[in-house]
Amino acid sequence: MGLVQTTIVPPRSAHAYVKRARIERLAEKIAGYRAVTVIAPAGFGKTTAMLRWADLLAERGRSVLWIAARAGVDSLDTFLEALSQACVVSGLGIASSDPRAWFVELAKRSGAAPILFIDDAQLLPREVHDFVEQLIFSSRDGLTTVMASRGENDINLARLRSLGYLMEVRMADLCFDTEEASSLLRQEIGAEPTAAQIQRMIMDTQGWAAGLILASQTWHKDSLHAEMPERAASRLRYEYASYFHEEVIEGLPQELRNFIIDTSILKELSPSACAAVIGQSEARKYLDEAFERGLFLIELDREQGEYRHYKLFRDMVLGRLMKLAPERAAELHRRASRFYAETSNYHLALEHAEQSTDQEFLASQIETLAEQMIYAGLMQRLDELASRLPWQVVEDKPSILLAMSWRRSRRLAFTSAERLIEAAEKAIEDKMDAGELDDYAARQLDFHVRHRKVMLHAARDDMVAVEEECGPLLADLGDDHPYLSCTLLAQLLSARRELFHFHDMLRLEGELRKALARPGSAFASIALKSSVAPTLVAQGKTETAKQFLHEAQEIARQRESEVSGLGALPALPLAEILYECGELDEAARLVDQYMPSIRQWGFVDQVASGYLVRARLAAADGDLASALSVLEEAHLVAIECGLDRLRAMVVSEQVRILIKNGQLEQAETLFYSCDLVGEGEPVPTLNPSRLNEWLAIAWLRIEMHRFRLVRSRKVAKRWLELVRRRGAIRSALSFELLLAEIAVLAGNRSEARRSVRAAVELAETGGWLRPFLDEGEAIAALIVDAYGTGPILDDPVDRFAHGLVKLLKGNPQIDQDEEDDDEFGPSGGLSLREIEILTQVSGGLRNREIGDRLGLTEGTVKWYMQQIYDKLGVRRRPQAVLRARQLGILS
Repeated sequence: MGLVQTTIVPPRSAHAYVKRARIERLAEKIAGYRAVTVIAPAGFGKTTAMLRWADLLAERGRSVLWIAARAGVDSLDTFLEALSQACVVSGLGIASSDPRAWFVELAKRSGAAPILFIDDAQLLPREVHDFVEQLIFSSRDGLTTVMASRGENDINLARLRSLGYLMEVRMADLCFDTEEASSLLRQEIGAEPTAAQIQRMIMDTQGWAAGLILASQTWHKDSLHAEMPERAASRLRYEYASYFHEEVIEGLPQELRNFIIDTSILKELSPSACAAVIGQSEARKYLDEAFERGLFLIELDREQGEYRHYKLFRDMVLGRLMKLAPERAAELHRRASRFYAETSNYHLALEHAEQSTDQEFLASQIETLAEQMIYAGLMQRLDELASRLPWQVVEDKPSILLAMSWRRSRRLAFTSAERLIEAAEKAIEDKMDAGELDDYAARQLDFHVRHRKVMLHAARDDMVAVEEECGPLLADLGDDHPYLSCTLLAQLLSARRELFHFHDMLRLEGELRKALARPGSAFASIALKSSVAPTLVAQGKTETAKQFLHEAQEIARQRESEVSGLGALPALPLAEILYECGELDEAARLVDQYMPSIRQWGFVDQVASGYLVRARLAAADGDLASALSVLEEAHLVAIECGLDRLRAMVVSEQVRILIKNGQLEQAETLFYSCDLVGEGEPVPTLNPSRLNEWLAIAWLRIEMHRFRLVRSRKVAKRWLELVRRRGAIRSALSFELLLAEIAVLAGNRSEARRSVRAAVELAETGGWLRPFLDEGEAIAALIVDAYGTGPILDDPVDRFAHGLVKLLKGNPQIDQDEEDDDEFGPSGGLSLREIEILTQVSGGLRNREIGDRLGLTEGTVKWYMQQIYDKLGVRRRPQAVLRARQLGILS
């Protein structure tokens, strides 16, 4: 039977061609190759692309031959007949059924080589592939052969590829990009759909040409029935499903069809995963065959046999599987879950367990994987899944209950965490009574129960209990549980810091480095380093703390896609360090980025750092209202969660800001309304804590500005002696600055200078700059007075002090004109601020009234008056005014 005309005549496209830059560029390249392969699954526009290339090449004078294998080419004879007729049609003049004649004729030709297009080459028999292969190699540059197929060809093209004579066009080259897809849809539909609706069609079809055409057709159909296609992304249209079924699934061998259906539950296809799901070892063979047939597989690593299904195709196959064989689908998901659990891919193990819709199976998988998932940082995911299960399914599974309790502790849901620990203890007891647990397993679970109790104490900020229970548990765990040991060590170090127990910190730092070196501690090291850093800062080891936090940040960054908000653990303590060291912009960036996610972790130190830095940044900008608002929010969080240390810190900072703003009465009222404040002087007790320190600092600020200087000096001295003896360097800095202010108010300038110098020596070890600026003008003036003149000594403290002076002089809130003023009196020149205050004094204003006008506290005004007296050589206000007028300072 003769060939039909459609075999050698290019088909007419049913749709107007949308000009595509990539297709046009490929046409420019085709003539420079001996062979071009166009390989993509059905409907990706292979034929349309070749038709466009044929038109462009014909316009340039190239002879174009077209053979459509689908139109009856079923043997070498019919192929040669089609080839001869195509030559006649194109005017080449080669008309022979003898293959050798073709080889000889093409080898002799000169000039522009003809272009042979072969469509649907996957349908050609083996003998035709052999002929085409020989034709390509024999004709050399006398012919360019372009073959389109759904899958791999049987032609050996490796040599052409290595020589650069082969151009390969794949699915990615044929996919429509967003702009091209929009043009096609608007051409097919018109201007009716919105931009959002078109974007949705493009997203659903992923650049698949046939899908875009089907989308436009369904739009027309829906619009006739006033039904707009705003359906969920998971619902596959009948038109898509029928296309895939007819063009791809129908006609496949039964074994290959079953393989495609069963493996549709997998997001990524590997030989081992597929073998586990189908229960056969021939998975690699099926994978390669499916890819070679063009069954909508996207190549990930062909050498390893790793692929994934094209999304729409997978949706269709999986949708039919779930609809027609739900029990089969459930069993396939269970198999996949077990496989991924064995290969430590816990995300996918639980995802498939959940998709099996078998609650008992899901619970058993979570129970089995709970410990590993926690160590991998997947506690939140575990808790989300377990929380959706009925209580009767999880109440006898202690690992699940203990994991959920830890998650509740982190979220500061203390009552719930406590109940879950109690339920876990009961489940363990019941299993022991039933003989389901041996002694070893029961002992391991007991370690986890004790660990969760410590985590609950830490979340509640009960540092005494943390310190008491951490040591024995760490000793019992030994080296067998590196993750638990890391978390316990972090809490122990935090407890030691809060209780000023720095006596064996070198030993604990050694334990810390040992823990970080253990296998399996990488994820735990994020929390460990983040918790240890504030302890190092308290001891003045700021650079080591920064190093730990930067390392933790890098590990967190690598895991951020798996565990959201993880970067907040190191970022917020780092923000506090950066603020104290004067790097305000970076501190602000970290707080803005990570503060919203810290509540899910429930780390008190991080919560406190975030709120404290945010408030201090606002205060540094002069926005006291915002600063107080941030602290009020922190106060509510502290009350809600029962975090007394956070409350004490907030109250202390509120008092500082209010007093600095001249609102002493409000500060005093706020302080004494706090139920944490005890009676009498807040001297350090036998077991003082940072909570006591925060409250003592607030009390000292109020007392000194009420000019009860003797008792405030006594309390500050007691605290300074304690923190210096315990090695709490940062705390010692705070009390030295407070003592300096007390000395200023008492008129003891020499003692004030001694305290400031001691504070500078302490601050140099940690690089702390902001404490001096945040304390206000009195401290700043003392620093400038002590270090602002004279040569810079080759000494770390002196260099630090002069850097601090430079920073203070650049602060608009601090007077910086002392050095430039003329000498007015026997003790040196008056600064502009001192002249401003003296002018107010000459007008009859009292210290408090001057402070209200100039935004200073009454104590600061009194300190400035003492400076004025010393410089003018007088001891009373009227004498100072008179002396200033005599010198021409005041008119």
